[in-house]
Amino acid sequence: MRQTLRLGTIRGIPVGLHWSLLVVAGLLTVQLYGSLLPELVPGRSSTAYAVAGAVTAIAFLSSILLHELGHALVAERLGVRVRRVTLWLLGGVAELAHEAPRPSTELRIAAAGPAVSVGLGLASGALAAALHVAGAPDLVVASLAWVAIINLFLAAFNLLPAAPLDGGRILRAALWRHHGDRVRATMTASRAGQIVGWGLVGLGVFEILTSTSSGLWTALVGWFVLTAARAERERAERQRPPPPSGPFGGSPWEPLRRPAGHPALAPVVVVARPRVVRRYE
Repeated sequence: MRQTLRLGTIRGIPVGLHWSLLVVAGLLTVQLYGSLLPELVPGRSSTAYAVAGAVTAIAFLSSILLHELGHALVAERLGVRVRRVTLWLLGGVAELAHEAPRPSTELRIAAAGPAVSVGLGLASGALAAALHVAGAPDLVVASLAWVAIINLFLAAFNLLPAAPLDGGRILRAALWRHHGDRVRATMTASRAGQIVGWGLVGLGVFEILTSTSSGLWTALVGWFVLTAARAERERAERQRPPPPSGPFGGSPWEPLRRPAGHPALAPVVVVARPRVVRRYE
């Protein structure tokens, strides 16, 4: 994804944002200022709500950046080069230069982002509780509590076992390790992603029909998951090796049969087409 604004580099990894993130930042600030924070802590001035909303939105976007950096830094440590980290409309993307070489690497890279989000959620929640006990302003406590909850939600959502979410990557790593087949694992995780994507689109439409304000956002996230999962499945289908072929058919059992009229060819075919033994990491 092309970066609209380059923010700099972290550990040699280019970090930037897409213009669509500015839309998210504006909408989130308005929602925090206009409804969420006044409902949680009523009776404060408009200026206080505006400042708290802007700071809270920045804290949330920073959490997304740290989530993606979790993926990127673990990938670099494990020898998988990261091209860039980009924040955009629906979160962030850590673009890797190549696939993970083994299931264990895939698992560690995928799990790093949710682990960061869980850590941020717990830390923000603990800080909010400590400030509440210390008598800090309620608006500050409420803002930190919201950041804690949204980070834990972000971790839980990303752990759904559906590509391209982190949970889908974890599922693919587990299936890849179990079957020894990366393409087969990708196909299964992508199908799960399509199911989850359609489910989110349906939920978003239902929320829109019932006048729920978050319905459009839910449907948009679902459509992104659906299209990304479909693209991964199509890419995996292109990578799938063609079925074996030979003079006696494509079935792996065909070489074990003695073809009629050609008694001398059967042993040759057996030697030429040995059974593939897959290694598990």
